Amino acid sequence: MSEINKTDDTFMRMTQANDIYIDYLITQNAQSTATGCAELLDNQVKHDSFTRMLQKGDYDAQFIWSSNKTSIRQAENDDGSLILDNSICHKPHSQVNDIINYHYDHAEGRTVKGVNLLTAMVKYDDVAFPVGFEVVKKDQIGVKENKKGKEQMYRYSRYTVNELARSLVQQALYNHVKFKYILGDSWFASKENILFFHQQKCKFILGIPGNRLVALSRQDAKAGNYVRLDTLELEAGSASKVYLKDIPFPVAVTHKVFKKGNVIQGELYLVTNDLTLTGDCAYENYQKRWDIETYHRSLKQNASLTKSPCSTKKAQLNHVALSLIAYSRLEQLKIVHKNNHYAMKRKLLIAANQASYQMYLKMKHECEKFKSA
Repeated sequence: MSEINKTDDTFMRMTQANDIYIDYLITQNAQSTATGCAELLDNQVKHDSFTRMLQKGDYDAQFIWSSNKTSIRQAENDDGSLILDNSICHKPHSQVNDIINYHYDHAEGRTVKGVNLLTAMVKYDDVAFPVGFEVVKKDQIGVKENKKGKEQMYRYSRYTVNELARSLVQQALYNHVKFKYILGDSWFASKENILFFHQQKCKFILGIPGNRLVALSRQDAKAGNYVRLDTLELEAGSASKVYLKDIPFPVAVTHKVFKKGNVIQGELYLVTNDLTLTGDCAYENYQKRWDIETYHRSLKQNASLTKSPCSTKKAQLNHVALSLIAYSRLEQLKIVHKNNHYAMKRKLLIAANQASYQMYLKMKHECEKFKSA
């Protein structure tokens, strides 16, 4: 067999293996292993094929885009949102490396061990697909003093989450992903991000901390007369034009207060470069951002994101990418079957339990025949 034919044959086997593995991530309910995937097919495809696919495949952000492009083009409209968010996928029992490391989890308010996954997702109406992703790699070694004044080594990332987020937006623009606004929480409202989004002629609606400094006019900004955003008495539902410190163009800010009875439960500040938006309209658009929280939960609970025991960095990265495709397949099924991911996963679980029950009855019947013989 020629070298070209060998290469083509290897590619076909890899493609078949990753396709089966993606379906396996959706249908299985325990740890996702190469052996378990092979057993699903009664070992018609050997577990080595899935191990080799995870170790040698290249499943990156471009792979995600290529896999989802057709579905995205079918769903796209002029009211789409490009949503940025990261989530820590807990891996408490895995060994520390560049991929699995210690990150601060804002949801829990503490540092945890796991994978820091950043996703750019596009949402149109009731469907949402990832268009790119990055895993924060702590691939640099530094030295710092600990609390006792002794030097110790630590790992850090060459690129910040915001630098990776800008690269994902750049990639989405290169791929002509259609969206009206970029949405993100206050983590993504850095000076560099705001300048970059505006330079790329992208409209954004971002959460912003109340301690950011703003000027009420261009003259105040030039004179350095800034005040904290949370000291302004912003009228609910309205938007006020201000100048953020170190941002040369005006933006609109709005304030939302959440109450239970007369008790304030929380508050939210938003910033946008779309000066035509009212505060209520900005908040209504920002609400679409919560779809990415649903995405993070479904990735972990329905697409086996955190269930892989892979120990090498390459396999861990590839498993993450294939989990994103598993999520996307569930989203495609949702469109056709008009059921959410959890309802479809439950149907699969019931079908699996029914098949298991029938197998058990058969085994039980054989046992009773043996005892009566």
